[in-house]
Order: sequence, then structure tokens, then C-alpha cells
Amino acid sequence: MDREYVEVLNVKVGAGSRTLYVDLKENPDGTRFLSISEVRASKTRERSRILIDEEHVAELHRALDSVLEFLSRKSRTKAYSIPEKRRERPRAYERWTRGEEEQLVEAYDEGCGVSELAERHARAPTAVLSRLYQLGVLKHNERPRWD
Repeated sequence: MDREYVEVLNVKVGAGSRTLYVDLKENPDGTRFLSISEVRASKTRERSRILIDEEHVAELHRALDSVLEFLSRKSRTKAYSIPEKRRERPRAYERWTRGEEEQLVEAYDEGCGVSELAERHARAPTAVLSRLYQLGVLKHNERPRWD
């Protein structure tokens, strides 16, 4: 059985719990394409793939070079400080108390949205959302109420 394409080059990249496969392939008509596959280390070995025609590979390369250049220049310090964040949200990065958690759950159950709860608790909406998930009020496949 003849393949639809010929594999010209294969590169395997370990990426934590995933494996990336970067393959250059050639069609019978001589055109080439890049195939990037991601395989997750799970029982199902879920796989996703993107295909890029040969004429777009150089553009992808330039984009990746830009990302690498940015990452190499970026300092490892945060772009903000906690005191700066606390000027906007006074309780930012502070531990949640049991009382706050109880108020949060009660208010959400009564119909308050994430945005309003963030204002009430002087925290970022993402912090409120994260706490609702951690407390089991929201399931990970459930969409939160924002208003």
C-alpha cells in the first residue's frame, strides 16, 4: 500500500506531559507541508494536529523567532508589584478567610455574578472565579455567571 505522502524529516519534542512531533512531509506531486502533532500522555493518547503548507513555513519561523526573542529579553520579574495591584484591589493576593468564603458562596448562590463579587471582596474577577472553582461551587465544565 503506497502512502499519500513521503516523510522527509521527523523531530520529536518532549513538552511535559505532552509530546510534539514536527514532521516535514512531501505529497506525490512534490509539494511539501509541515505537520505539527501534539500527543497527550493519557490513556486515550489524545492527538491534535496542524498542517502548514510549505509556502507558510518561513512565516511561522519568523513568528517563532519573534516569540523567542521576546522571551530572551523579558526579565523574570513581574510587570507589576503586589502593592501596585493592591491600590486597585486592596485584598489582592491575600488569603481568603473562612468567613469570606462563606459570604462568597452565599452571595453567588443568591444570584450575584463574578464581577459584583470581585468588587465586594476587593479582588480580581479571576481570583473570585478561581475560588468558586476551588470551593466546588462551580464545576470545571460550568460557565460562571458574570453579572
